[in-house]
Amino acid sequence: MKDPQKRLSWPNLLHHPFVADGVLAFSDPGVFSPLTVTPSPDMMTQKLQQVAEKTVTASGGSRLLQKARELSNNSSRGKPADRANATITKGRRGNQRVHTATAATHQTAKPHHSDGSVTSEQSVMAADQILSSKIQPCMRSKHRGQISRDYEKQFPSVGAGPRLLRQSTDKYQQTTVLQQNVDSVEYWKELVQESDPFKEKKEQFNYTAIIPLLKVKLLALQLTAVEEAWHIHQPLKVLRNLLLNSDHEKTNHIGRELCLPHVLLDQVHDNVENSNYIKHPWIVSALGEMIIVLMIYWDKHPDSLKENQRLREEFTKPFVFILCEPDLIPLAPLAASVLSLCTQHDVDVGADMISVSSVMKNLLLDLFKPQLSLPYGWGLFDGLLSLLLNLLTKHDGEFEGSSLDPDVFLNLWKKIGTLLAKTTTDTDFCSAKGLFSFLSIALFVFTKDPYSCIPLFSVSESKCVYTLGRLLDTDCLHPFIEGSPLWLEVDQNHHRLAMMSCQLLCFPFALDLPLHAMSTILQLYDSCGIVERLVQVIQTIPVLQLELPLSLLSHLLLCDSEPSVCSLRKAACVFFTPRRDSLISASKHQTPATRTANSLLFDLLQLDVLWDSAAELLTLWSHVARCSTQPVCPQFHFEASLLHQALAHTHDQIRAGTCRLLGNLDPFGPSTSLQPDILRSITVCLHDSYLSVRRMACRAVGNWLGYIAVWAGFKMGWSNTRWSKKLEVSHSEASAAEQGVDDEERSRWIDEASRTAATLLSLVTDPDDITRCHSCAALGNLVCVDGAVSFLVEEEVFTLLLRVACTDSHNAVRKAAISTLSICSKQDTIGHVMK
Repeated sequence: MKDPQKRLSWPNLLHHPFVADGVLAFSDPGVFSPLTVTPSPDMMTQKLQQVAEKTVTASGGSRLLQKARELSNNSSRGKPADRANATITKGRRGNQRVHTATAATHQTAKPHHSDGSVTSEQSVMAADQILSSKIQPCMRSKHRGQISRDYEKQFPSVGAGPRLLRQSTDKYQQTTVLQQNVDSVEYWKELVQESDPFKEKKEQFNYTAIIPLLKVKLLALQLTAVEEAWHIHQPLKVLRNLLLNSDHEKTNHIGRELCLPHVLLDQVHDNVENSNYIKHPWIVSALGEMIIVLMIYWDKHPDSLKENQRLREEFTKPFVFILCEPDLIPLAPLAASVLSLCTQHDVDVGADMISVSSVMKNLLLDLFKPQLSLPYGWGLFDGLLSLLLNLLTKHDGEFEGSSLDPDVFLNLWKKIGTLLAKTTTDTDFCSAKGLFSFLSIALFVFTKDPYSCIPLFSVSESKCVYTLGRLLDTDCLHPFIEGSPLWLEVDQNHHRLAMMSCQLLCFPFALDLPLHAMSTILQLYDSCGIVERLVQVIQTIPVLQLELPLSLLSHLLLCDSEPSVCSLRKAACVFFTPRRDSLISASKHQTPATRTANSLLFDLLQLDVLWDSAAELLTLWSHVARCSTQPVCPQFHFEASLLHQALAHTHDQIRAGTCRLLGNLDPFGPSTSLQPDILRSITVCLHDSYLSVRRMACRAVGNWLGYIAVWAGFKMGWSNTRWSKKLEVSHSEASAAEQGVDDEERSRWIDEASRTAATLLSLVTDPDDITRCHSCAALGNLVCVDGAVSFLVEEEVFTLLLRVACTDSHNAVRKAAISTLSICSKQDTIGHVMK
């Protein structure tokens, strides 16, 4: 049967030898004749589609349709499907892979002529004929027949041969120029520049006019030999820019018109599966552009990945192979990015830890230079880190070689730490989402083996602590996302990174470490400025995320008080300073830059979801107050209304934290200025049903009674230096003298102190031994308060103390009772009663 592809069509029919010299054709612009008009891009597209459909009928269809038909047939027979596509063999290099699907694809070039179908070669010829045909002036044929020669002799004044008279020469010239431009590299390069979504001066770009041209290019690529794939390089860049410039609706339209993503997936598969093509110098750039377009399309249309599971896994095979092929190492970051997108939709990509680790080792070498730029918002290691995290969480420890390589992990810390030390933009290595994946990997590794963090946290060369500290800074993301679409999300991303950094920095405090190991880690924390950066985080991060950084800062103050307090004073001078304006109005209009401890506590007490953070803030404040005797301790101010509110709060930990804070305060200090009614509120907590509240309240009351005893004695002109030294409150004498408190206020303090006697006495028999010990010690301080002795005599406290000193089951309680009785015996009034 004759091949229809070899039939001549208009206007090539004019050049056939039978009519080459004897036809005169006129062009009438008022009459439409489709046979004499050069096909438009849409017409060419339809013709190519018809050719492709005929080819599909002969060869069994595209790879996607073949696989779908195969699955359908196998399911109808009830038998397992024979794999038409053999698995890409890892490590294959230089060997031609032969399997059923490949054979089916290449057999389309040599079908049986008896079936009347169109061969692949003929389809290519047709596509080339359509794409490269240009309207040219008719030329006289060199080989004229006898009729033409006789006609020329008889009519010498009339030129023989096909002559097409055009009345619209300008239109013809424009069409010729357009056809020439479409086929030129310069034309597509200009389109790439015009469609660039990040150029400074943007102009309205008509993407609808470009889609037909792209459709012709992509369909021609399907019918063209793989060696010609490099021709699509610039058109793919235009397509990438169109997808970036378009919204969801437009990208849907582009995908439907261009058959995305299947047309590119098939092309990637065909290029990768043939080892001969891998060696071509253009393969990296051509495949790279195809993969970039796929990434952008999938990023905007993740639903396109939700197809048949088997088909999705088939599509991932060429990308997995790229990770095992040394010649394609520049494409490994792109392939890993595609695989990471697939893993987000529960596709089993089949990658292994050894291949991913090997790629990372090669990319981490200083000699490696990236050859391809990834899509905006993606870094070189983003896909690899995401893929590595997926492998760890799903397959870690299941088989040999599935664990993370320690050398790769260490080198990643060093690389990221080095990048964070730079002030210039460097988005090539990873973006903000790459940092999230890396920190998630670290959290997984440290959670599985907590002690594995110690070698990294103990030496500065690992840059681990420096990296985590740097990620607490508000400007840490600038080197990673400046100039990218993620720039607008910098605050939100920084908050997430800060939280993950705090989690990792907390690990050493959860371990039972030798003293020297913990000391080394704390010194490294101090040298990297962790305390100062935590204060910055507390002042800027949303209140819903404050609990973790507050807890970490409290642990640092508890374990390494002197250096941490010194660093705290440098960084927290604004945070702990007194507020001049109204607390409530300031809280309503505050900004993170003006956030203070008082305004923050006010906010945290309002919502139940913030109560745990309020308790952590009170604990932090308590540690700072505990170090208030040190000259390096920052000065702070308390709002009395907040303290009353916290002492009466319904949350147990808030009441306990407030009592702990007040127990570390000097009520007569220069920065506190507390009133006697605060002592009354603490006394109420002595009856609290929550054990921790009773303990902390009893301790706070005992300490305040000691301060009152020394302060009241100083006002009367005497100072019991023995008890001042014991209570470590001798510094309050000077502060009391400076305040010049009148006798009326002194009387109020003594009255409040006296009212604690009955409640303290009841706690001597409390079920909790620590509470009993605190109450005995508090009664000893109360004995020293002038004017409170009469209350003690009336309550017969001495008889009860004597019983406790003799019969209590805990040695510490018995010692506290004996010490209080010893103090009482030295008081003239009480000593007489005791006798």
